[in-house]
Amino acid sequence: MVIAIAPDVGQNPWEVFTGELRYPEDTVVVLAGIPGAGKSTLLRRLFPETAAVDSGVRVFDSERIRDRWMPTLGAIPYAWWRPLLHLTYYVRVLRAMRDGGPLVVHDCATRPWVRRLIGWRARRSGLTPHLILLDISGAAARSGQQTRGRVVRAGSMAKHCRRWPLLLDQAMANPTRIVPGAATAVVLNRHQADQLVSIRFESRSESPPTEASGSADLPR
Repeated sequence: MVIAIAPDVGQNPWEVFTGELRYPEDTVVVLAGIPGAGKSTLLRRLFPETAAVDSGVRVFDSERIRDRWMPTLGAIPYAWWRPLLHLTYYVRVLRAMRDGGPLVVHDCATRPWVRRLIGWRARRSGLTPHLILLDISGAAARSGQQTRGRVVRAGSMAKHCRRWPLLLDQAMANPTRIVPGAATAVVLNRHQADQLVSIRFESRSESPPTEASGSADLPR
């Protein structure tokens, strides 16, 4: 696991990956990766819809909206209503951020305008963005798309794959280059993502974890 921290944060996160990531509750975590990287799979495992509601963590994944719309719009080619789905998704995310954190947001992160919007709304809402980047090869991501039964157009996928290495380099140099105001960026490969047990949010009054607690404490 690789962790980058913004220069003005001042406190270093733990560097040993132990299966749990911890953040302050006034946080929006952006879970990023190219299409097919496993973002939705990870969110379903860590935040089942009922469990996420009970925990107070609001989780946003466009695939969940797609699944809800599919019984009604499934007879229409997805390419026709995909723009409406994306618009609906980002409107919901931006509105939700006004109410504070914690939030976890699914996004490919290869669209600069979306990253700027998230950073702008986070700043207006008093939230700090943190990034979790799933670094998966294009071939592995394509296999993931085939498994889920929804393959991204070749031209669009190629664009995502071209942008991803530069995005990783920028995130490691300074997370704020990816999302304005971002405090940290954590890069996980497929194996590390599979080993991730939980993403936990804590109030400022809670004591920081000790080494025996087996977690990576990611500061604001």
